[in-house]
Amino acid sequence: MQKRTSNLINKAFNQYLWASILTVAATQIANIVDAAIVGNLIGADALAAVNMNKPLLQAFFAVTCLYVASSTMLAGMSIGRGNRKAADRLFSFSVGFSLLLGLLFTASGMVWFNQLSNLLCQSEKLRSLSDAFMRVTLISSAPQLIMLTINQYVTVDGDPKMVTRAVIVGNVFNILFDIIFIKFCGWGIAGAAIATCVMYVVCIIMVLPHFRKKDTLRLCRIKPGDVELGKIFSIGLPFFFSTVLLSVQYVGSNSVASRYLGDDGLVALAVCVQLFAFSMIILNGTLRTIQPVGSILKGLDDNRGMQMLMKRGYAFMGICFIVFTALLVLFPAQIGSLLGVKEGSGLAMVRMALPLFSLNIVCQAILCILLPVFQFYNRKGLALLLSVAQTLLPMLFFLWLRGNWLGFFVGQVVTGLMILVWEMILRHKNPRLSRFLLIPIQNEVERLDITVQPAAQSLGEAVSRLQSFLSSKGVSSHTVNASMVCAEELINNIIRHGKATSIDLAANVADDGAVRIMIHDDGMAFNPLLAYKGSDVKIGLGLTLAGAFCEDIDYKYIFNQNMVSLKILTT
Repeated sequence: MQKRTSNLINKAFNQYLWASILTVAATQIANIVDAAIVGNLIGADALAAVNMNKPLLQAFFAVTCLYVASSTMLAGMSIGRGNRKAADRLFSFSVGFSLLLGLLFTASGMVWFNQLSNLLCQSEKLRSLSDAFMRVTLISSAPQLIMLTINQYVTVDGDPKMVTRAVIVGNVFNILFDIIFIKFCGWGIAGAAIATCVMYVVCIIMVLPHFRKKDTLRLCRIKPGDVELGKIFSIGLPFFFSTVLLSVQYVGSNSVASRYLGDDGLVALAVCVQLFAFSMIILNGTLRTIQPVGSILKGLDDNRGMQMLMKRGYAFMGICFIVFTALLVLFPAQIGSLLGVKEGSGLAMVRMALPLFSLNIVCQAILCILLPVFQFYNRKGLALLLSVAQTLLPMLFFLWLRGNWLGFFVGQVVTGLMILVWEMILRHKNPRLSRFLLIPIQNEVERLDITVQPAAQSLGEAVSRLQSFLSSKGVSSHTVNASMVCAEELINNIIRHGKATSIDLAANVADDGAVRIMIHDDGMAFNPLLAYKGSDVKIGLGLTLAGAFCEDIDYKYIFNQNMVSLKILTT
């Protein structure tokens, strides 16, 4: 018998991690290939026109950050609590709101098309190309918003691999139809935009089978008051600011580099931005893993599991960014040459910039991963401070130090110090918060939290530990015995038939005196709730008795793991 290990948490993390990284990487690579096709088949002017429409696409994405990232987080917590109806309402709201916003963007964009065109394109030479691309982009705004929404909900609902497949296949269709529409149909730059719309539709179609499975999210009718709009938008605000202000940082940094470092500085900054975009594959992949897994754990009130998840996330990122930083420090000239900066003062500037800018990338990752944790635990002020300071302060210190590349790193350090001071204040008020992450610490007196080896000997030890824990909490002998029967029968069933490699057992006594037992394992899917209700599944007398003792049973199969929660009233 041992304290709880991180085996199941690590498995859940790994299941989401590689799917998330592949999704981000596939999108980045497809964008590069897509740009190359447009540039080669139409010309450099078309590529510039597509780039002019990037702020419009970024605006669509930023808007979804305002409500989709937060609503999926809340939906994950609801799923963790066993409240599927609340998750369905959040899902239905998000899909409906995305459709409404998409139609609104299309209508308003067409009404104020000329004004929007003047804002995005200052070149009369490129105006016709930019307008042709923008017109289709506006028309396809609803499919884009719906795709972004559904993909995030399917991920939090336990099927990140399906989203990865959909994104990869969708981007393949985008590239193929780029060639067909541009080269063979002669539709020019509008064809490129239509191919992108095809990608949105393909992605949506490919994830729809997820909703035909049992116990998945469902669309339902909602009425005012079914979802907490204020909570959704307040949680989403930091994500929104972080996305929008990143664009402000790019524009401001370009201005500083041009003013103090000249053309060589602009070239070096462009190289830094490209490498930062590459590092975002790792960072966004990790964030897209922590958000769904963490929201489920928060719904389960599993603070120790949350700490294990964050430890795993930092360990993975630490290894990746040590290697990444070493490459930037040791081989700046080679990296610059790879990106087209091969000689002269431009290459010299790159060699100076990359080692210093690598420190900014590392600090960005260390701090950014805190954002979802602050959101999980309702630390809205900290989340807002982090999202604003982390994007604006590096640019401001780059300006204050007159184009010194160390300014980006200094801005991140100052952001970290501000977070540290706020953390010290909160921990002074509540010493039972963990350092840095500010996750409530659960001690062994309040909660039994152990890992059970899938062996008969470990079963007896686990039941004995459960008995000792509940007796120490003053639970009646009858309720203790009932709890032992429930736990023993479920764990015995997992050991004998589930083929699990790891089993976690947790228990606590609620304020109303009820005993709550949580059993998680990575074995074969088995829903004891259906068995208790008299399905065709054959079960023994012990499991039947266990079901009779329970006031409430909740079962979930998430992360390829069985999660059973039992409630036994005290008598």
